[in-house]
Amino acid sequence: MSSVELPLKGVTVVDVSHLAAGPWCTMVLADLGADVIKIERPDVGDMSRQAGGVYAGEESAVFLSFNRNKRSVALDLKDPRGLEILHRLVERADVFVENLRAGKTKQLGIDYATLSALRPDLVYASISAFGDDGPYVDLPGNDPIIQALSGAMDLTGEHDGPPARQGVSVPDFGAGMMAAFSIVAALFGRQTTGSGRKLDLNLLDVEIFALGPRAQEHLITGEDQPRLGSAHPQFAPYQAFRCRDDRYLYIAAINEKFWHLLCKALETPELAQDQRYATNPDRCRNRKALVATLEEVLADRDRDDWLELLGEHGVPCGAVNSLTEAMRDPQVLHNELLQQVAHPGLGEFTTVALPLHINGLRAPIRSAPPRLGEHTDEVLAEFGIEVSRS
Repeated sequence: MSSVELPLKGVTVVDVSHLAAGPWCTMVLADLGADVIKIERPDVGDMSRQAGGVYAGEESAVFLSFNRNKRSVALDLKDPRGLEILHRLVERADVFVENLRAGKTKQLGIDYATLSALRPDLVYASISAFGDDGPYVDLPGNDPIIQALSGAMDLTGEHDGPPARQGVSVPDFGAGMMAAFSIVAALFGRQTTGSGRKLDLNLLDVEIFALGPRAQEHLITGEDQPRLGSAHPQFAPYQAFRCRDDRYLYIAAINEKFWHLLCKALETPELAQDQRYATNPDRCRNRKALVATLEEVLADRDRDDWLELLGEHGVPCGAVNSLTEAMRDPQVLHNELLQQVAHPGLGEFTTVALPLHINGLRAPIRSAPPRLGEHTDEVLAEFGIEVSRS
């Protein structure tokens, strides 16, 4: 099979980020071919090595999630020799990524002014919770706090229930992806200008940006939106329904065409003729009555029976999969999204690959998440840095 020509091959990234958003960003860069040199504390390494409660052997699932294709170098940046080594690495790097607390980079001597003096065309990406200044700059911030402050948590949950955290770390993922995109854009721009850039992203901005239409609707109306569980505020029926076997089916009848196809599939012509449901705005206004009727109809068959029937009629629908079902879904398996990775301590483990094909080929997972300091000697030798051993 032909090998994949990775677009970021030859790009060197020095990464002092930890936990989620920063490592997510640099894993994407590494997956696309960049040489990501992950700088970790010699004692405990990246905090995600000890995060969460699920481990494969001694490896945290959190750390395994977004640290593949990187090389780990153990450096104490509070030690003058460790800082000197980092500066030597930056002199030959293209990108620097950090997500430390405000003021920490200057305190350590790895702020943009210091590093850009060493490498004027450096692309320096800083990811924070709230930004470089402002009323929250000194406060700790993480995924659920950002979801809460952004309004996303208030939108999530059942109508008669409390706000709920989204089940995945959208702020961390979003900030990581936005940072990776911005870095690639800055590298592209550098080809023309020859200049580096400082890129600042924060999780709060990214999460509000990710609200998309919900934010714009509020800015137009000035109104808060109620929690609707799995339903959509602007379309109906557009939500999950429980079937006879207590499994859930999601129906997304986004327009009149699909509404009438749904009524045909359900053999409910009376709904198609009911003026309360004639248009999507009508169905939204009369959502409670509509949903009650559809719940009663859909409770007559098992989920997979409905999936087959609705699919035959061209109704947009899908199973509400558990994680077990999602990881075994025939389309997911066909896409070969789940990849086996050889790990020196674990043998082989399964992980989720980059959701991208390049010229028809998936970007390969070239190496497992590194052990702490695994590549220190290798990297320093490549950079011509001698380390005295006492």
